Amino acid sequence: MEPMFVEFDRVLTINYGTIQKGSIIVFRQGANYLIKRVKDVGGDNIIAVSDNKILATKQYTVKRVDVIGRVFLKY
Repeated sequence: MEPMFVEFDRVLTINYGTIQKGSIIVFRQGANYLIKRVKDVGGDNIIAVSDNKILATKQYTVKRVDVIGRVFLKY
């Protein structure tokens, strides 16, 4: 998610409310946790992408159950 987030940044998330297009979410992918921006929401799936221009073409299909929460604070 560079340039918005860089290695060793810390975030706080909330896991209530509505996930909308443009929200930044943390989700599980295997043993890893990823931070991505929501591109689209539909049913039980969310399409997420990176802000990093190099990785911008890669999309992640995320199940809602894998979402940890929406980022509301970076420190």
